[in-house]
Amino acid sequence: MRILLLIAITFFFNALSLFAQCEEMKKNFGRESLGEPVLEGVPTLIPEIKFKVTKRDTTEIMPLQEVVLRYVWKFFDATYRRNNLKGWSTDAYDAIRCTANAEGIVHFPEYNLVPRAWYDGPKIQTIFRGKSLPSFHELELSVENWHYLITKDQIKKIRNNKIKEPVELRNCSSKTFVPPIKVEIIP
Repeated sequence: MRILLLIAITFFFNALSLFAQCEEMKKNFGRESLGEPVLEGVPTLIPEIKFKVTKRDTTEIMPLQEVVLRYVWKFFDATYRRNNLKGWSTDAYDAIRCTANAEGIVHFPEYNLVPRAWYDGPKIQTIFRGKSLPSFHELELSVENWHYLITKDQIKKIRNNKIKEPVELRNCSSKTFVPPIKVEIIP
């Protein structure tokens, strides 16, 4: 009986330390001044994701590196008029900051993202005939000043255990520039 209790306690603390490297999720990051959202979209379950962070030129691991993951969604913003998006904005997100372990590995826990919006007025009904619920857009990961995208397709592969070897993330700002930090999704 004591052995079983010891095994259970060990398992519990190992599981707890897996995500103990993360801070609390920050909801509606950057949109706090708008108050409580008035509209919710369809929830999207984002699976647990593991990344490895290394220096590109030396493949040296980057232990204790802070990594930020943003769960980005799009929503109708009645005041938004940039790039002919006709009111759609993709600058709302929940964010979590985690720290890589001694092996340069960072674990982000499973998260149920509920996209939200702060406008549910007549412009939505007129322009979109009510079909304008906020919706999940993408994940964006930041290490130092470098930003990487995790696509919906990659998330689907992670969820379905289809990633069998490391997959390097691409840089957000340029398809040709390669940042000095390499970030890989690992199985």
